[in-house]
Amino acid sequence: MSDLQLSFLDTAPAEFDVNAVDDGVVAAGMAIQGSAALSLSQRPVDDWVFGLGFTNWKNVIDHAIQTGHYELFSAEDGVSGLKKHGYRYAPIPRLPAGGGTYVQQRLLVIAAQRGAAFGRNERMVQAGPEFLHKCVVENGLCDLMIKLGGEVVRGSVMVDQLNFPDQAKSDPGHIAIQLCRVLESAGAPADTRLEKGCTSLAAHFMRVVHGLR
Repeated sequence: MSDLQLSFLDTAPAEFDVNAVDDGVVAAGMAIQGSAALSLSQRPVDDWVFGLGFTNWKNVIDHAIQTGHYELFSAEDGVSGLKKHGYRYAPIPRLPAGGGTYVQQRLLVIAAQRGAAFGRNERMVQAGPEFLHKCVVENGLCDLMIKLGGEVVRGSVMVDQLNFPDQAKSDPGHIAIQLCRVLESAGAPADTRLEKGCTSLAAHFMRVVHGLR
């Protein structure tokens, strides 16, 4: 091959990820723009595992969840993957940025649809002497209701805006802060009772999401 022919070869790195069991390629450091779902729908990937071919990460993750892959796990380099509970094999060994967040958002919706939690008929949960909370998830909306010191406050946040961590660990910290801000904007007093109550509510989210089978 001549130098002229070689000059036409594209030596730039591929502008898409590859989902594969052994030799997948997932670019690091790509910033999330908008919701995790939107970002993943705009991120191309060549899927070698499920046979989806050239698609986007949202489609791959949705397919994995629809086929019962609910468990996030941490790889050796700290990147999260997705598999079925109790299985070693992971069809998605490396999730892209926003993947862990999106998985947990979807599992929250599935838990509500199954009636496992977050239904309208659930009772309020006691979280401290003066704080009760309840959450209803319907139509992509997380409807919050708390009773703090005898006063009822309601607020809401879209499920696809919930700040689930992007890692496999079930840390409720970011969601607790977010819930505090939502309820404060709805009129709840910003004090330690609200902080502790929202931490309890966020921990409930994490227990349900990570306990789904």
